[in-house]
Amino acid sequence: MEYLFVYGLFRDSGKRVLGECTYCGRASINGKLYKVNEFYPGYVIDKKSKVFGDVYLVDPSNFPQMDEYEGDEYFRTKVRSSTDIECWVYEYKYDVANFEEIKGGDWMLR
Repeated sequence: MEYLFVYGLFRDSGKRVLGECTYCGRASINGKLYKVNEFYPGYVIDKKSKVFGDVYLVDPSNFPQMDEYEGDEYFRTKVRSSTDIECWVYEYKYDVANFEEIKGGDWMLR
């Protein structure tokens, strides 16, 4: 089993893609969120800011399905959460300069 930090659609409409999983609680990671479009955010690493979300324990055999769901805009990388758990997270891989920052760091509260 692997830990996954989720901050966008995997907390809501995309949660079914996680498959059998165990909710481990709320946490934060270093980074910023940007509004890629009306439907989903993009996460980028930033040591001075926080992104809020949830940590799940997931079956790594589901990663190919999750990777496909996230598409070519994201890559999966590891980060350490505020709860001191090393988690996978989907990082946005394109320039965010023209996107609106989600100032509070929580997509669900935008």
